[in-house]
Amino acid sequence: MNKIANKFRWLVWFMCGLCTACTVYDTPADIAGGSSEVSKKDDGVVRYVLWVNIDGARGTVVKEEIEKGNLPVLKQMLAHSKYAWMGLADDHALLSDNRGDFSEEDPVTWASMLTGVHSRMHRIKDYSYTPDYVMGASPVVPNTVVQYLSNNDPMLRMSCVTPWENLNHFVGLMQSVVTTASDDETVETLVGQLSHDDYRFTLAGFRSVLDAGKVGGFTASNAQYVNGLKQVDTGLGRLLAAIDAREDIANEDWLICVTSNHGGTEDGRYGGATDEERDIFGIFYYSHYTPFEMKGETVWGARFSNDVWAVAEDSTALYGIGSQRQLTMEIKMCNIVGDNQSYTGENWVRYMGKDNWGLHRQRNDVKIYISGNKVLEVGMNTFNDARWHSFYVGLGPLTDNGRMYIMSDDGKRLSYSETQAMGVENDSSALTIGHSSLNFYTATVRLWSTLLGDEYINECLSLWTLPENYSQREHLLAEWRFSPDELKNDSIIPNRVEGGPDFIFKSEPSFVKLANNLPDKLASGNLVMENTLVVPQIIYWLCGADAIDSKLDGYNFLSAYRTEEQWRDQ
Repeated sequence: MNKIANKFRWLVWFMCGLCTACTVYDTPADIAGGSSEVSKKDDGVVRYVLWVNIDGARGTVVKEEIEKGNLPVLKQMLAHSKYAWMGLADDHALLSDNRGDFSEEDPVTWASMLTGVHSRMHRIKDYSYTPDYVMGASPVVPNTVVQYLSNNDPMLRMSCVTPWENLNHFVGLMQSVVTTASDDETVETLVGQLSHDDYRFTLAGFRSVLDAGKVGGFTASNAQYVNGLKQVDTGLGRLLAAIDAREDIANEDWLICVTSNHGGTEDGRYGGATDEERDIFGIFYYSHYTPFEMKGETVWGARFSNDVWAVAEDSTALYGIGSQRQLTMEIKMCNIVGDNQSYTGENWVRYMGKDNWGLHRQRNDVKIYISGNKVLEVGMNTFNDARWHSFYVGLGPLTDNGRMYIMSDDGKRLSYSETQAMGVENDSSALTIGHSSLNFYTATVRLWSTLLGDEYINECLSLWTLPENYSQREHLLAEWRFSPDELKNDSIIPNRVEGGPDFIFKSEPSFVKLANNLPDKLASGNLVMENTLVVPQIIYWLCGADAIDSKLDGYNFLSAYRTEEQWRDQ
C-alpha cells in the first residue's frame, strides 16, 4: 500500500514538473491566466507585493546585526515597517524524528509559508512537495498563495525567482519562474523584472545565508553567515532602488515582505524543533507605515491525544457538582489537526472531565455534559481553528426554578440559560485530560467554586497563571499550568492550590512552544512571527481582506493599519 502511495505522490510531482520543467520560462499572459493590462483600484493606484525570503536567517541574529549597523538597508526599512523579531517556525511535528534529511531549502516551512497552513494540514515532508496522505482518508490539498491570488484576480501577473528548483516546481502557474544559480543572479534577475516588467506579485528566495549556516553554524560568530546577511542586505537595497525608479511609482503601492522560514543551530543543523531552528523574523514594509515592533509572546502547551493523557485523582469528590455546589471549569486549549486534515472531531469524545461532567466534542460542536437527576448536554459550533481558546463552563447556585449555566469561548457567551441538572456531588472519579481521539494542546486549567461573572471571565482570558492577589482567588479550587517549567519528577504537574490533587501524566509528556494568539494579544498587535502569517497579508494587500480564506491557519493583521495606507486622502 505504501508503494502505491509513493508512486502516486511521484506521479503528481512529475505532472507538476511538466508544467515548469525549464529553468526559465515566460508564458504568454493570456494563456497563463494573467494579462499585461494591470487592474487598478478606483483611485488609479495599483498595489504590488515583493516577498523576499532569506532561508536560514535567524531572527535574533538579524536583529543583532541591524543594531550593530551591519545591515543598513533593513535598518532603514524598519522606520516604515510592522516587524517581529520573536518568531516560531513550524515545529516539524510530522517528521518521525523532528528532523528531515534536508540538503537545500526546508520544504516543510516553505510549504507552510506558501499555503498559510501548518504542516499537519498540508502534510508536505520532502522535496516532492506532495502531501503524504493518510491512506483511506479523503485528502485535502491546500491552495498556495498563487492559487488564492489567481482565483481572486485572474488578471494578476506573478513571478518567482529562487535558487530552489523543487520549490519552483511547486509554485507553478506563475507567468515567470526562474531558477537561479546564485544570489547574485537572483538579484540581477529581480532588478531586471522590477525595472522592465509589471508583475503584481514577486516571490524571491536567497540561499547564501543557509549555505553558510550549514558549514559554519547559524550564529553571529560565523563570519560567512554574517557576510551572507550583508550580501542579501546589499541586494535588497538594489531591489528597493529599482522599485523607486519605476516610471509610475507615484501611482503604485508596494508591500515588501522580508522573512525567514527557519533558523538553525550552532553546529549547522536545521529542519528540527529546537528554539534555534525555529528562530525566524518578519518585516512588512510600506513606505507610509509608521514603525511598530510586534513584541509577541510564546507559551508552552502540553500535547494530549489518545496515547498521551494525565489524571488528577479526586477520591474526596472535591470537584463534584451537586445541588448545593457550584463549579466553573476554565481551560486554555489549542487544536491540533487530525489525520483527516481537519480540526473537527468524531461523534462523541472528551477533552477533559470526570465521569459525571466534562467538556466534549461532537464533530463540529464543543459540548458540555453534566449528568445527575437530569442531563445537561449543550453544544456550540466553535473551536474549529488553530488558535488558542479560553473556554469557561459553569453551573450557578440553585434557585426555585433550577440553576443557570454558562458556556463561554474567549469571553463570548455561547450559551447562558436555565437547567434542572444538579450534577453528582459525590462523584469521586478522577479528573482526566486526553486519552481520546482528539489531539490538542492544553496550557492552563482552573476550577472555581462559583459561577464566575462576565467581568471575571474577561479578566482571566489573558492570565496563563493567576496573580497571588487576584480578587476571586478565594473561590479558586484548582489551578494547573502545563509547561516543562512546572513539571516535577518527569510526570507531575503540581496543583497551584495548596492541598489539591496534582495532575499525573500516564505516558511521557510532550510540550511544544506556541505563539500566544489569544484575542487580547491579537488586538494589541503584539504578534509572534509564524510561517503561516505571510499569505494572509499578501492576499489582503492585493485582493482585500474579504478574499482571505477562513481555512487558513494564518490571520490578517495588516488591515489594522488601513488608515496609514490612506495617506493620499488626508
